[in-house]
Amino acid sequence: MRARLSRTTAFRLTFTYAAVLLVGVIALVSLIYWHTANYMSRQAEDVVLSEMRQLSYLDVGQLPQEIDRLQRGDLRRVISYGLFSPQGNGLYGQLKALPEGLPIDGQPHDWRESGFRFGDKAIARRLDNGQILLVGYDARTLACLREILLYSLGWSAALIILGGLVFGVLLGAGPLRRVRSVQVISHRIAEGDFSQRLPVTGKGDELDVLSSLVNQMVCQVGCLLDEVKSVEDNVAHDLRTPLNKLRAQLHRALMEWDESPKEQLKNRLEKSLDAADILLGRFRALQRIAEIDSNARRAGMAHFPPRLLLEQLFEDYEAVAEEAGIRLQLELEEVAPLLADRELLAEAMMNLLDNALKFTPEGGRILMRLTAGTKGTRLEVQDSGPGIPWSERKTVLTRFARGRRDPGVSGAGLGLAIVAAVASTHGYELLLEDAQPGLRVVLQASAG
Repeated sequence: MRARLSRTTAFRLTFTYAAVLLVGVIALVSLIYWHTANYMSRQAEDVVLSEMRQLSYLDVGQLPQEIDRLQRGDLRRVISYGLFSPQGNGLYGQLKALPEGLPIDGQPHDWRESGFRFGDKAIARRLDNGQILLVGYDARTLACLREILLYSLGWSAALIILGGLVFGVLLGAGPLRRVRSVQVISHRIAEGDFSQRLPVTGKGDELDVLSSLVNQMVCQVGCLLDEVKSVEDNVAHDLRTPLNKLRAQLHRALMEWDESPKEQLKNRLEKSLDAADILLGRFRALQRIAEIDSNARRAGMAHFPPRLLLEQLFEDYEAVAEEAGIRLQLELEEVAPLLADRELLAEAMMNLLDNALKFTPEGGRILMRLTAGTKGTRLEVQDSGPGIPWSERKTVLTRFARGRRDPGVSGAGLGLAIVAAVASTHGYELLLEDAQPGLRVVLQASAG
C-alpha cells in the first residue's frame, strides 16, 4: 500500500511541490539573512569608526578617564575598549590583549579570535605617542538573528516536508482508491461482463476523461458483440431456407438424372442457381457493409451539390415507380455542398428508394426531399406504406433484422444496415420518423 501510494501522481506532485517550496524558503531566508548580516556588519563598522574617531580627538592623558566613562555608559555591553603600550601590553580598559593578526591601520576588521562571534568588529590605531588604541564591537544582535533564522528555517523545513507527506498521502489515497475500483471493474469487463462501467466522479480530471473514453469503448464493443450474436442467429435462420432449397433441388436432380426429362432437370438446375444467387447476393451485401464500416472511404470524400444526385436518382426511379403504380415526387431546396463520398451516398439513397418501392402499396406516394434544416442538410425519403413501429426502429438498422410490417415481402434485412453504415462513415445522423402514414427516413448532415 505504501509503495503504491508513493507511486501515485498526486503524491509525487505534492512531494515535488513541497521540495520546491522548501528550496524557495531556504533561498528566501538565506537572502534575508545575507542582506541583514551585511547591513548589521556595516553598522558595526560605523560604530567602531565613530568611537575611534571620537577618542582620537582627545589627549592621551584623557583617554583612561574617557574610556572609563564610555564603558559605564554602554549598558548593552557591546563595545569594548583597550589602551596598549607600543609593545602591545595592556594599560587600561576591558581588553587586555591585542587580537592576533589584527592590522593596526585605523580601519575596521573582522574579529576572528576564539570566543568571538561572526560579525564582531575591531579597529586598532597607533597614537602619536606610540600607544595603541583598540575599540571592539560585539555583534550579539547579529548572532541572535542568525540563530533565530536558522531555528525558523529548520522548523519551516520540517513542517513543509511533513505537510507535503501528509497532503501527498491524503491526495494520493483518493486516486488510488479510484484506480483500484477501475482495476476491479476492468477485470470484470475482461471476463466478458460488458454491462460494467468505470466510475466517473464528475470532476473532469484525467481519470474521468479516461474512464469516459473506456466506457464509450466498452459500450461500443458490447453493442458490436450483441450485433455479431444477432447476425449469427439471423444468418443461420435467414440462409437456412435458400441452402435447404439449393440442396433439395440438387438432390432431386441427382436422383432423377436418369429418369426425368431434360426440361425437368433444367428447371431444377435453374431453381438451384436462383437459390445460389440469393445466397451470393446476401454475402455480397454483408461484404459491402464491412467495406463501408471500415471507414476506408473517408479519404476520398469531396464537396459536391446533393441536388444533382437527387435529380439523377429521380430520373432513374421515376419510370420504375410509375410501372408499380406509385407516384414519385421530388422537392429540392438550395443547400450548401456536402462533404461526402458520392458513390456511397447514392448507394444509401438507392437502398432507401428500393425499400420505399417495396413497401408502398399501389396508388401510394414516395417523396424525395432535400432541405436545409436548423441542424444541417436533410436528405429524406418518405413513403406512404405501413411504416415501422417505434419499438422496432433500432432493431431494423442491424443486419438481417426485418420489421413485422409485411412478413410476406421478400428481402434479407440488409438495406437499412447498409444505410446505417454509410451514415456512420459520413458522421451523419440517421433518423426514422413517422410520416403519418408511412415512414420518413432522414440522412442529416450536421451544420458544422
